[in-house]
Amino acid sequence: MAAPEGPEVARFTARESVLLAAAVHVVASAGLRGLTHRAVDRAAGLPEGSCSAYMRTRAALLTRLAEFVIARFAEDITELARRITEHAGEPGYAPAQTVAMLRSWLSQPDLLLVRMELTIEGTRQPAVARVMQTQAERLTDVVEEAMCAAGHEHGRDRAVTLISSIDGLLLRAVREPEDQRERLVDQSLRLLMGALVGPAMADGASSAK
Repeated sequence: MAAPEGPEVARFTARESVLLAAAVHVVASAGLRGLTHRAVDRAAGLPEGSCSAYMRTRAALLTRLAEFVIARFAEDITELARRITEHAGEPGYAPAQTVAMLRSWLSQPDLLLVRMELTIEGTRQPAVARVMQTQAERLTDVVEEAMCAAGHEHGRDRAVTLISSIDGLLLRAVREPEDQRERLVDQSLRLLMGALVGPAMADGASSAK
């Protein structure tokens, strides 16, 4: 079974990376209402006009920020797909690795918050929505492959339901005290996987390290 091919990941110059990392900080701290070219310049410690030289309009800044955030997650998802493909047929491997990946994301709460802000903004900005959808589709593809390999019918529907639930779970997790986030994710994913894909995959989720 070959891993699903991922979408091409956006590339960034060194200066763009500095500016967009600063934009992540701005949005995580002040929400999208606080995202301005000047705020990004200040957060990056760069002269005024630096951000607008690369992303002239607010729409361009939002879209490029979405690409930057998605690129940070895309590598993890591609690596997850590769490992699941290599270990096809090993009971519990896919859910355990999926949980481990989600747990690692909890160590990047600013990125999670910004991804969620941009997902909501995508309901008003089609260009942002298209970028954000690439990650959701990619992760859904990986989960669907795992479900189908385990012999579950309606794998796509189950995968969509699981990924949608995970989005809500991660939002709840970043609102919890830091020392309680992993426990919440582990317990909730065991329940979700037990309901959607059966006890074997739920047991695999509980063994994630």
